[in-house]
Amino acid sequence: MTNWAPRIGFTYSPPALKNTVVRAGWGMYYTTQQAVNFQYAVVSQVITINNAVSNTQPNPQYVLGVNAMPGFTVGQITQPQADAITGPIQYFSATQRSPYVEQWNFDVQHTFGAKNLVDVAYIGNAAHRLPLNWNPFDCSSPGSNLCFDSNNPYNGKFSYMQEVDNIGYSNYNALLVKFQHQFSDGFSLMANYTYSKAMAASQQGSNGTLNQRRSCLPGCDYGPSTSNIPQSLVISGVWELPYGHNRHFGNSSNALMNTVIGGWDLDAIVTMRSGLPFTMTAPNNTAWSPGQIRANTYCDGRSALSNKDVRTNGHYWLKSQTVGQTEQQGACYVDPSRDPVNLVNGSLPLKPGTTERARAAFGTSSFDSMRGPGINNWDMGVHKVFPLFKESTFTLRGEFFNVWNHTQFANPNSGVAAGTNFGLITSTQHAARIIQIGGMIKF
Repeated sequence: MTNWAPRIGFTYSPPALKNTVVRAGWGMYYTTQQAVNFQYAVVSQVITINNAVSNTQPNPQYVLGVNAMPGFTVGQITQPQADAITGPIQYFSATQRSPYVEQWNFDVQHTFGAKNLVDVAYIGNAAHRLPLNWNPFDCSSPGSNLCFDSNNPYNGKFSYMQEVDNIGYSNYNALLVKFQHQFSDGFSLMANYTYSKAMAASQQGSNGTLNQRRSCLPGCDYGPSTSNIPQSLVISGVWELPYGHNRHFGNSSNALMNTVIGGWDLDAIVTMRSGLPFTMTAPNNTAWSPGQIRANTYCDGRSALSNKDVRTNGHYWLKSQTVGQTEQQGACYVDPSRDPVNLVNGSLPLKPGTTERARAAFGTSSFDSMRGPGINNWDMGVHKVFPLFKESTFTLRGEFFNVWNHTQFANPNSGVAAGTNFGLITSTQHAARIIQIGGMIKF
């Protein structure tokens, strides 16, 4: 028994607290996320696998779910073959273990009145042994931000390396508050608020694109998850407008008035949430092309912006700067390979006791240290059912997405090599207003 997954939970309704229920639980769950990386365990420059099958009808030999993928044996790479491998190399760690997630929650739910409910919950999880594609082709060293090719034990033999290992981890903690008014008197309402924090050292889709320096792996890539949204409020409601036949007002209105302005229903969804995080980056001058080099940070580019209104300041989210601008020249973020703090006589320094010059420098910015614009979006719809003949009806519906046509700005350009585009927002994260009209006949 290697993947033991216990779970426990309880539900309790305190006699002294009428209409109140307390729930809590904890569980351990295993994931097969690492399965996508199994390819690295069976593919190499000296082994080729071609395991094809074919069927004949009407009596197929291979049946899906039974034997459609017959087994095969992969030979072992010999030491001479391993010594002869050159060029790019990707491989599967020999210490693979199953990733798992611990999840827990504590919830208090209370109903009041005839149609109202409030729910307050804390949920959390911690993931362990997450797959991480990291860089053993690394030129860093402990205690230094300089990159020397001689620090890489594989320099000159391989042009690229990537190891798949279960060394990533993450955690998530959130407060959830929910209010619900069930449909009554022509009105219903639901509101959900989330206050959360998601941290990870194994980012979604990383595929080796982060720093992942061997000298500080994986701690130097630990930071807010790329999908971390600290605060989110979503409100939705349905309202039968009170005018028209069988409504509070206008019950005796004439047929024309009732047809034109009576009997309409309105529904809406309002979404307000924090922006997504992003990282301050610099050009990658190392030999490992997928690596992400971060800038040196000297101030908060958002706080340094005098006019923070994106709509009136030219769409800048961060204080603008030029390529090569230093802290002394007013830049908040500096390319570490061009930062005077890392230079000696205008160049990156030599490795002590050698004639080897540093190839590049790593920055001081942490992963996803900044946050972009949030979302303030309203979607609305109106509809009415018109009687036709006997049981036949015609429903007319209008839907308005982003009804106020409010521009939802995306994250800015955050690379110090972007020049005049640095700090500038050049895209949106939500479509402009969309209107669609539809009808449905029921008979």
